[in-house]
Amino acid sequence: MSIVIVWYNMYGHDPADVTERPILAPWYPTKSEPAFEDILVKLRRTIIAARFFTGPPSSTHPCRNPRDPASLGG
Repeated sequence: MSIVIVWYNMYGHDPADVTERPILAPWYPTKSEPAFEDILVKLRRTIIAARFFTGPPSSTHPCRNPRDPASLGG
């Protein structure tokens, strides 16, 4: 839990996290801080977005096949 909270405070914090929540979940009209579940959802979405980054393949990319020239991006 501590690592997730430190990540959120250093990299994931966005004031919109609290302002958007009452719009998406009207049963939280007075919510002033993100819950741990909200922080986990943001971390999961960040990890998923990083895994599906559409940049050029690198030598450590999990989809790169060194025997297939087409997977080398050229």
